[in-house]
Formats: sequence, structure tokens, C-alpha cells
Amino acid sequence: MRRFLLENMRGDEMKIRESLKGLITILLIALSSSRPGLAEDRSVMHYDHPISEDLKRLDHSVPRSPINARFMGEALPLGNGRFGAIFSGHVDSEYLVFNDITLWMNSTRGASEFKQSGSPADGKDYLEMVRTACREGKFGTGEGSIESLGTEYLATKQRLGNFAPFADLEIRTGHDSNAVEDYDRALDLATGVASVRYRIGDVTYSREYFCSHPQDVFVARFSADGGKMDLVLQARTPHKKNTIESQGHEIQLRGFADMDQDDMAFMQGVRVVSSDGEVEAKSNGTLQITGATEVVLSVAGHTDFLPEYPKFKGRDFEGDTLHALQQAEELGYTVLKTNHVSDVQSLMRRVPLDLGITPSGLPTDRLVKQGDPKEVQKLYFDYSRYLQICSSRDAPVPSNLQGLWSSMLIPPWNSDYHNDINVQMNYWMVETANLPESFTPFVEWTKVLAESGRHTAWGTFGVKKGWTAGLNGNIFGFTAQNPHGRRLQQGGHWLAQHLFEHYAFNKDQAYLEDVYPVLKGAAEFFIEHLAPWKDGTLVVYPTWSPENFFLEEAYGKLNKQAWGASYDQQLLVGLFTDCIEASILLDRDPEFRQTLREFIPKLCPQKINSQGHLQEWPEDWDGYEVTHRHLSHLIALHPGRDFSPLSTPELAQACETVLKVRTGTGGWKGAWRAACWARLRNGDEALKYYNDLAFGTPNPNLLNGSRFQIDGNLGGGAVIPEMLLQSHLRSIDPQADTIAAAAYVPYRKDPKQPNHFVAVTPPDRLVGAPYILDLLPALPSAWPKGSVKGLRARGGFEVDMEWDNGQLLKATIHATRNGTFRVYSNGKLSETIAMKKGDSRIWE
Repeated sequence: MRRFLLENMRGDEMKIRESLKGLITILLIALSSSRPGLAEDRSVMHYDHPISEDLKRLDHSVPRSPINARFMGEALPLGNGRFGAIFSGHVDSEYLVFNDITLWMNSTRGASEFKQSGSPADGKDYLEMVRTACREGKFGTGEGSIESLGTEYLATKQRLGNFAPFADLEIRTGHDSNAVEDYDRALDLATGVASVRYRIGDVTYSREYFCSHPQDVFVARFSADGGKMDLVLQARTPHKKNTIESQGHEIQLRGFADMDQDDMAFMQGVRVVSSDGEVEAKSNGTLQITGATEVVLSVAGHTDFLPEYPKFKGRDFEGDTLHALQQAEELGYTVLKTNHVSDVQSLMRRVPLDLGITPSGLPTDRLVKQGDPKEVQKLYFDYSRYLQICSSRDAPVPSNLQGLWSSMLIPPWNSDYHNDINVQMNYWMVETANLPESFTPFVEWTKVLAESGRHTAWGTFGVKKGWTAGLNGNIFGFTAQNPHGRRLQQGGHWLAQHLFEHYAFNKDQAYLEDVYPVLKGAAEFFIEHLAPWKDGTLVVYPTWSPENFFLEEAYGKLNKQAWGASYDQQLLVGLFTDCIEASILLDRDPEFRQTLREFIPKLCPQKINSQGHLQEWPEDWDGYEVTHRHLSHLIALHPGRDFSPLSTPELAQACETVLKVRTGTGGWKGAWRAACWARLRNGDEALKYYNDLAFGTPNPNLLNGSRFQIDGNLGGGAVIPEMLLQSHLRSIDPQADTIAAAAYVPYRKDPKQPNHFVAVTPPDRLVGAPYILDLLPALPSAWPKGSVKGLRARGGFEVDMEWDNGQLLKATIHATRNGTFRVYSNGKLSETIAMKKGDSRIWE
């Protein structure tokens, strides 16, 4: 019957869905308005207390205040991809910190096209000097070393700047915290609606918050059941250049964030949308509401930023802010909430994970300490998807090191864009966890980097074609080399990897047309930048292997600048292969394609040392940190696609040997290890590192790290799909009946040096070769029974699965595009299967 419904009643199903839409939205409102319950299809974080008393109000005068850092670990986040808030839930006052993802400070915009890149114009005149030092092994930090020369001649002198908080809103209630009973502070991940509820005597006070993507506005509703309330609204901003005025039912805050060139202007508006009490504007820029049983507020805000190089300015920020406030007032609370809930539900319901949990109803902080581990594992996965939706959707720039939320004027690591794992990890799960809309900001930001990076390519490296980007980025097209010479790095190949991955999952030809110039430009830079080493193979240098050191005894732990780092070489194999495939698919650039084919086998090979480790550099240097937090030289295992125990067992074993030594847990490093173990088909090891993320954070709100970085949360969210479904291998031999014989292998063993593996030029038949859908490749033994729906596979497919006793019971494969695939399950490889868009097929 299910097969019949899936394959023959798609049209009727759509009609039914449309006819029930109104009823569903009404039910959603009812659900989101109730106290967090025990329904299995809901995922709620809740607490029976507000955040710590000393965090009631933040002090922005201390740039890296410990109190502000603790606030980020206890408050609960809301966001619509561009505009977000994090709230305290205190009784006598509510404290909301707002962020706009485009508000930066302490940097430069509006400079000349070249200067805006941040690069020195004459770096190219000294590149050969730096390379000579590299070839001569002048390591360390002394005079004439690679690092000192790189700092002096290749590195930027321009400030990167930092992400900055926007404005705060304090709402004072005057309620006595000591008189409170039945307190509950909650965040419903399924609807994106947060709430605070408590009782004082016979009166129940309630608050609801959400950050609407459809209407681009934050909405709050305060109510008193059985009595009345008085509120005082006061807006603040940590930026010194500001004006705050209240008039009628509205507070308007305008300010400027300090820049080295061209301060950023912004506006935040707070409006009382409706109230049955008296609203009075005070001369000190506050609003006072008295005698109300219900108050609905809307908050909107924008900066003047536009993602247009090199000005990065021009948005009608005041007009957009006022328009959002006016629209919110016209629509009213019920419509605003209905639209918001429907929007969030449409995304959060795509990938329901069922691990056979009986929900405990425990507050989240107690759940982590004493609850069912599977309940925490599912909650953390849902939270990861929620944070992805909140911090990256239709925004002008991608999520940063803190996603969208920051309370500090100078946040940790500037809350910038690190191009050596962090910004990439933020987007690992958008494909597999079925949130591809969230990838758009990354694409648009990378286009800006490509425009700016051509100036860095020429000014710093003397490369006339293509583009490059260094280790750190901002929202103003900063592509220069890091100001410290030990961190010289190229990032274009790593960023471009994710652009082609998006095509692999979606098979959207128009998208490929759009990003092809960026892919091509990244490859063009390296074609000209690569240089032969002593053995004649082509390498990237100067470079490093983020962020490890080597030869410590001779040069110390700061000795990091090197040549031919393995991760560079692995990424170039992937980039060149992607460009070859894209050029064939788009039927263009045959000469460029041939150049890439010739370059691939000339790249320095991957090597396995005498200890069985995959080497981090072409030379088997000792004195490196074998337990280092980074896994850069395993990038071809994950998030790359070229190492696998099914197709390259020796290289995969060398990766495993590394992972057995590099056992760092927690944060982004734990997420990366978990994903790598999943690729090695070891679900128990993957789950162990995932658990370190879910259970190991010191923060009650489960945000990653004592110094908050969101990459651990978002990277962790990518782990569960990787354990349950993999699709990175491709079948180039349709006649082969084993995966080892069918799968494309991008490296071959060098017959003269068996521990060396040389990159292979891809055959034309790789284009259009079906992806292999590997079902339950790393199912943990702790999950003997369960189900999941909506996971996405490369080639344009979605997969639902059910399993029991650790074995697949049934998989349903849905085609979002016309295409072919093969299934690998229980050690067996299927024949090639063709499906048309909209069709479904059951695999048992």
C-alpha cells in the first residue's frame, strides 16, 4: 500500500496537503503556545530557571568581558538568517541582545578596488625571496626565515576588523523574583518560538519571542493572565556614536560602528504593535506601558551594508527598518506567528530522526547530566539544524565564527571567517541535512572574494589569472595574507570545494553556470602559482599545514611555514577534477580542461610514513604535534571524497592510524574527528566524538565552547547524516559487481615507491557517472533500531530509512532530478538504477 501511495498518488497527496494547510498552521500556533510537553515529534530545550543573576545586564565597556561570555553560554538564541537575538529570561527584567550579521567595525570599506583586498601591491617583487628561503630550509622565526620574510613582504598591514553587537533591549517588569513559582524558559526548535512563563500569586505571566524570516522582524508578546502588568522598554547600543529617541509607540536607535575608513551606519526600531494598556514615550528614550494584560512588540534593524565590492554600502537601512515595523503592525501577531511557524516547520520537519526515545520532559541542563543519551543526541541534532536555519538564510554574508550571535565588542578570534576549516564546517550539513537554502550566503560571499582575490593574486603573488584568499576573511572582501608570516595560506581551493558539492547534490545546471567562473578562477590561480620542488613535482609554497608545527627541537613550536602541505595537494586534485567535469558539462574551455588534466599527475603525491601515518608534508618531518587539533591532511577523507576504505584502503588505513593518535575532543575538532570516523565506517567511534560535543560543552544552552564558536554545533549536525547515508563515491564501471571494482579511484600507487600515491587524471566517463548511495555505512551499535527521513544524497536524491537489530529494513529513495544511482547495502552493490524527477522507489 505504501509503495502504491508513494508512486501513484503524488498529485492527490499534494491536494490533501494544500487543503489541510490552514488547519495545520492553526494547530502549530496552539502547540507553540502551550508549555513544553512530551510529544515525540517536538524538540524543546527548556529550563526551570532564568540565566544567572549576575548576567541580567551586560557591560559592553569591557571588550572581552567574562560576564558577556557567560551570557552567551546561558541565554537562548533566535534568528532569521540575518537578524537575531539572544534572551535572558529574567523575571524582573528581560534582556535581549540583538545582532545583524552585517555589522562589523575596525576595518576598511570604500577603498580603491586593489586596496580593498588588503594586499600589498609589491608583494610579488619579494615572492621569490620568500620561496628561496623555503627551498633553503630557513625555518623558524629568525631573521631571513620564511616567516620573517613573509611577515615583512607578503602579509597585510590592513586591519581585518571584527563582527560587532548591534543593540540591546531591556524590558523591565518590576516583578519580584523571590515570589515566582512554576518558572519555565523554553525554546521550541520545531517552531522557532521561545517562551518564558511563571506565576506570581494568582497571575500567570507569559512571554513569547520569535524572529520571523518571512517578515524580517523580531516579535515579542507579553501577557498577564489574571492580572495586569507594567513594562518599561529601554534600548541601548555599545557603539558610542548613537542617538536614541522615543515618540508615540516607538523607540528609534541610530548609530555608527567605528571603521578605519567609512563608519557603518545602522538603525534599530522598537514598536509597540498592540497593547490594551497605556503607552507613553519618555524623554530619556524609553517607553512606559501601564495597566496592560497584553503587549505585542516588534523589533527591526538594518545596517547600510550591501555586498558590492569595493563600496559595501548603499542599503536604505532606515527605510527597510521602518517598512518592517509597519508591516508587522499591519499583519498583527497571529498572522506574524502563523507565517513564522509555518516557515520554520517546513524546514525542521524535513529530516525527522527517530531513535525510539521516550521523552523525559527533563529540563535540558538536567537531561544532559542524567537523561537518556539518545534523547540528548537527537536534541543536539535538531538544535544544530535550528542554528543553521537561524544563522544563514538569505543573508548578504555567511554565518561567522559565532554564527549570528555576539555580545562582545571584540569577540573571540574577531568572530571572523577562518578559511582553514571553520567557515567551511559551518556549511557541512546544509546538503546532507536537507537545508540547501542556507548555502546561498556562502556562494554570494565567495563571489565577492573571487572579485577581490584577483587583486591579491596579482599584488602578492604575481599571478595574472584567477583569484586567491588567505587564512582570515571579513565581510569587506578581505583576501590578503594573514599579518603574521607563519600563517601564509591559500584558501580558494578549500572554499571552491563546497561550491561544487552544492552542484553534486542539486544537479542544477543554472547554478553551475553561475559559479563556474569562481571555480575556474580558483584553479587558474594555482596553475600559475604551483612551482616544481626538488623532485620535480608541483607544490604550493609558501604554505603551512593548519595549524601544526614541525622540527620543534631545532626551531620551536612556532615553526609552521613550509612547502607542499598535503592538504593543499589533496584540495587541488579535487578542484581540478571538479573544473574538468564542470567544463565538460557546460561545454566550454577545452584548452583549460586539458591543462588541468596535465597538471593533476604532476602534483606532489600523498605519502605514508614508516609509522603508517599519512604524512602531513612531503618530507617526513619529525618534531610535529602528532596529537594536533587540526586534521588538515585528512581533508580528502572528509569533507573531501577521495579517500575511502572501500576504494583506497591503504590511504584510509593511514588516516585511521592518524585518528587513533589525534584524539582531541569537543568543539570543531571533535566534529571533524566524528565525521572522519563516519567516513571510515566506524559508527561507534563517530558517536563517541559526537557525544563529546552534545554532552561536553560547559554551556547550559549547548552552544559550543567556553569561548563560543558555532562550528562545533553546525559541524556536529553534519555527523549524524554522515553515519546514516554516504554518497561521495561514484561508479565508473557499470558492469562491476563490487564497490572496489566499480568506484572511481583518484589515486594510484607509485610502483617505484609503494608508499607514494599519485593523483590520477579523471576519465571523461566520470562525468555523469552515478553516485553510490551507501545506506547505514556507520550505524552506531547504540542505535539498534530507528528511522530517519529526508536525508539528501549526491545526484539529486532524498532517502528515508528504517532499521532494526542494526540492519536496514527498508529505504525509500525519492528523485528530485532525473538521474541514476547505485545502492550499496549490507556489503552488496546494486545495478545502476534510473529514476525520473518526482518518482520514488523502495529498497528492501
